[in-house]
Amino acid sequence: PYLYIPNIFSPNGDGENDKLFVQGAGVAEIIFIIYDRWGEKIFETNNLSNGWDGSYQGNPMNEAVFVYYVKASLINNEIIERKGNISIVR
Repeated sequence: PYLYIPNIFSPNGDGENDKLFVQGAGVAEIIFIIYDRWGEKIFETNNLSNGWDGSYQGNPMNEAVFVYYVKASLINNEIIERKGNISIVR
């Protein structure tokens, strides 16, 4: 089992890296939250198939650095908690 969160993506409509996904194998449960620099929650999911498209309330976010929190339970009963930064580049 593993968990990987990219630290940069480019939601510019070119068909490559337009959505940010938590990637992993052997994940039983997950919570993934993204906050803006003021601490406002702008995205949350509990599904690995649900990626963030770089928008908030239907509006594209500007190029910036965002903070994420992820907590995952793996099939081997390991719990992973991580915090980090994600950058949007267009």
